[in-house]
Amino acid sequence: MEISYFRTHSKLFEIIWPREISLSILQEQLRVKAYLEKEYAEGIKEIRMGFNTLSLRLTKDISDKDCFDLVGEIKSSTLSVFEYQPKTWEIPVCYDEVFGKDLNNLSKIHKIPIEDLIHIHHSNLYTLHFYGFLPGFMYLGGLDARLFCPRKEKPDRLIPAGTVAIGGQQTGIYPSDSPGGWHAIGKSPVKLFDIQQDPPCHAQVGDKIRFLPITKEKFYQIQKNVQNGQYTLKHD
Repeated sequence: MEISYFRTHSKLFEIIWPREISLSILQEQLRVKAYLEKEYAEGIKEIRMGFNTLSLRLTKDISDKDCFDLVGEIKSSTLSVFEYQPKTWEIPVCYDEVFGKDLNNLSKIHKIPIEDLIHIHHSNLYTLHFYGFLPGFMYLGGLDARLFCPRKEKPDRLIPAGTVAIGGQQTGIYPSDSPGGWHAIGKSPVKLFDIQQDPPCHAQVGDKIRFLPITKEKFYQIQKNVQNGQYTLKHD
């Protein structure tokens, strides 16, 4: 286990993995998180996940030596008992250009026909690495390398809630109306973040996401069902 740490405050420190988008790193993060929650629940206020970090906010002061010893303890512990069993969620997406305003530009950048670009995107199975940027914004790993694209130099002032987009080596879904610099390729009619729910997000870190392409007609039908409380997001 290749990990290090950085103590930023007497009650705050990070456990750090190599800087890469990796399924094996995510699995390690989940095992370490579960271990810490079991062994040190009383001393931890919150654990936040990033692509290559676990940030711990503590109830008591921790010294640099304490951090060093804890990382050593984690490295020597058997964590396989904390294996997470992921769910696979199916999220409907309409890839029509009325929702995917950047499809045409991405098609030109990658020299891939729009229909092929859409097929490549929805054919992959994605992994939810963490939530960030906005409450409920899923950072998904597993994007086909043919679709990698740097974020826009000039972000859009408004990206509508439900927009499916590509940024760098990731894809994600905007859970609410927001400015953003990712490339919009479609839209889901499903509400993915609801503060009134417990938990407010259906999918949990480590879960899988599969995109199901739908027509505009199906989009508006599902949207109406969502508004009437007659739609349930499915998982295996």
